[in-house]
Amino acid sequence: MHEGLHEQVDNRVDEGFSIGVLASRTGVTPGVLRAWESRFGFPAGRRSPAGHRRFTDADVQRVREVIEVRDSGVPLQLAIDSVSRRESAGPPESVHAALVREFPELRPQRLGRPALVAASYAVEDESLARADRPVVLGAFQSGYNFGRARHRWDELARTAAWSAVVADFASEDLPADPAARPARCQLPPGSPMRREWVVVSVSAGFAAVVSAWEVPTRPGEEPAFESVLSTHRPVALAAARVLVAAARATGATPPPSVGELLDDVTPRAATPAVEADRVWLRALAHLDPPR
Repeated sequence: MHEGLHEQVDNRVDEGFSIGVLASRTGVTPGVLRAWESRFGFPAGRRSPAGHRRFTDADVQRVREVIEVRDSGVPLQLAIDSVSRRESAGPPESVHAALVREFPELRPQRLGRPALVAASYAVEDESLARADRPVVLGAFQSGYNFGRARHRWDELARTAAWSAVVADFASEDLPADPAARPARCQLPPGSPMRREWVVVSVSAGFAAVVSAWEVPTRPGEEPAFESVLSTHRPVALAAARVLVAAARATGATPPPSVGELLDDVTPRAATPAVEADRVWLRALAHLDPPR
């Protein structure tokens, strides 16, 4: 009797849970979920042997991700398409391309090196000032570029939950070392990230990203970068996931807390305007320091 009951319970667990449970765990009503499924085929779930639609923890995460992207201002259909593409594709190899693809409302701007340095320093300074154990990640194109900023990143790594940088370290005096702090991760020869400049910081209470790729210029011209700057949490999380995937591919091993932070799609309040303002005011101070 008890054995049969245990077998029944296990079968129910294997079949997943109802749309009502999915609704309660995502904050979306059953009626809205059914409307989404009818119009967009999402969330699809699967049919139990009895013909009922059943859902899993993975469906909960998908719905939460769609809500997160939609709440950033993206139409629902595009939000669903974005989450679906993210699942079907392999790990993205370009931070900037991933951001522009997943967040079509972003407006990249052409910036020069001084403006990008100022924006990067602003995000780094805010991470240090908050002292809330963030995950801090970067893309530096070359080991030489990282070497010039190493004194700042040594301090960022000392106070971060985890920190990693990706670059071409192959021909530099500073070798790749996935076990270092920050982890120094070698990009493969064909990686688009070798032309990218990224600084991203994410903690429980703060998120910001500076992402850019170097635009080809004529000999003698100043370097120019097509850039995205954002304190919108979903954007920073998306950038961080790409960088963590790139770091893992080189043998770096972030602590479990990093995965928990980056995979947490619980709806959160938007970054307060005063905090976003503080970051970009820091950038202006670096760009035009008082004399």
